[in-house]
This record gives sequence, C-alpha cells and structure tokens, in this order.
Amino acid sequence: MAASMESQSDDVNKLQALISLIDEPDTASFAKVREQIFNIGIPAVPFLENAWENTFDSGIQQRIEDIIHNIQFNQLHFDLVKWAGSKNIDLLEGYILFTKYLYPSLNVARIRDQILRLRKDIWIELNENLTPLEKIKVVNHIFYDHYKFSLPDKQEADPKYLFINNLLDSSTGYSISIGILYTILAQSLGIPLFGILLPGERYFMAWIEPDLSLNVKVKFCINPENRGGVFTKEELVLLMRKLRLPAQEDYFIPLKPIATIDKMFEILSYLFIASGDNSRIDEISRLREAFSEF
Repeated sequence: MAASMESQSDDVNKLQALISLIDEPDTASFAKVREQIFNIGIPAVPFLENAWENTFDSGIQQRIEDIIHNIQFNQLHFDLVKWAGSKNIDLLEGYILFTKYLYPSLNVARIRDQILRLRKDIWIELNENLTPLEKIKVVNHIFYDHYKFSLPDKQEADPKYLFINNLLDSSTGYSISIGILYTILAQSLGIPLFGILLPGERYFMAWIEPDLSLNVKVKFCINPENRGGVFTKEELVLLMRKLRLPAQEDYFIPLKPIATIDKMFEILSYLFIASGDNSRIDEISRLREAFSEF
C-alpha cells in the first residue's frame, strides 16, 4: 500500500513538473512536454484546470485549453468506439457521449437522476391493463403536459437544442432530441417504441412488435413534434405520396442506436456550418469514424 501511494505521489510530481514547463518558449521542447501530458490522459485534466486558474498569461491559458481539449476529444473517441462495439448497446449512453463532445465535464449522474425522475412519474400512471394507445396517452400527458417538452419558439440553427443536458434543463429541443429522449423513456418502461427516420430527416417513433413470422410489425407511429400525435403507417405513407416523397418500406425499419447517434453528429455538423462555425467540422467527422466498423 505504501509503495502504491509513493508511486501515485511520484506520478503527481512528474505531472506537475511537466505542467510547469507549459510556458516553454522553444516550440520543439514544448511539443515534447505537450505529448507527455497528453499521454497521461484524463487524470491530467484537473491539474491542468488548476494551472489555468492560477495563471493570468493568456498564451499559457490557450496552451492549457488546447491540451485539455485534445485529451478529452481523444477520450471521447475511445469511448464512442467502445460504446459502438458493446454487446448490449444503450441509446442513453450514446446520447450522453454525444453531449460530452460540447460538454466534456457533463454531470452524468445528474442527467441520469433527471431521467429516472421523469421515468418514475410516467411509471406511476401506467398499468398492464392499458392498451398501447392508452399507454402512449399517459406518456404524452407526463412528457408534454407536465414536463412541457416543446420545440424552440423560433426556428433557428442552434446546436444547443440537440444536447440532452439542455433538453432536460429547459424542456426545449429539436424534434429529434425530444424523440430520442421519448424513445429512451418508453423503452426503459418496456414500451416497444423505436426511432425511425422519415424523409426530410423527420424523426418519428414507431410502436413495433414482432408478428407470428418474427417480422417486425408497425402498430402505429408517433410524431414528437406534434405533442406525441399518433399516426398509422398507412396515414404516413399516404401523406408522403401526397407530398411526392418516396414512401419506401425502409423508412419504417427501426434505427439502431449507432445510426441514431451518428445522425445526431451529422445534424450537429450541419448546425455548426449554418451558424457560421466551421471550426468543429473535421472533429465531428473524426468522431463519426468511431462507428465505421460497426
């Protein structure tokens, strides 16, 4: 135990010594320092943040910020690969990782507590004797009437409406954000809802149950934009045809969690471009590469 504590102390001393060299004026020497800190990874972040707070040199602060960002980005990419390759892939975990791109210090415990509280409020109103439509009516009541989840008042290209922390805190988000949260809650309650993507990037939820031939059967679909409005598959097909949109059967195949989170990154990239910020596009593309093998 004593040897272990000494080892940890040595590691801390080494890290602090490296951090003290961040002001190194020689570019090549600084590059070596930066690489060694980067190799330490996430454990270095609190020490770097402390160093940032204790200097007023904007140049050093910028160097520290860049190192922290690169460490956190590398960890996020690793976590996304691990998540995508997991056997029991969890949509909520994927949504949390997506949110960590812009909010790396996200309070994950708080997010899970907020969702558990919302789930409990829905669960109290549910019972096994309710029909599928009655269950959706209960979810809609709690979700839209009690918690008041809704779209932004103005149609604006703002990435903040995609992230789960902002959605839970403000009850405001884009339809896909609201739909993914709705899907997560429903599935946690044993309700067989799955995300589907209709033309125009419209995220709907479909109540899908296997039939006797083990094929998927869409009982009905739910529109998160329309306060959980329920439509039959036939009604949606007819609407698509009226709008001269392709009414392909593929649209009603449930989205896998990886495809859902990948679509979120795609939309995020679009929103950054639309808001005039192109600086993150390459990073987002690199993060999406985490799904390429799955």
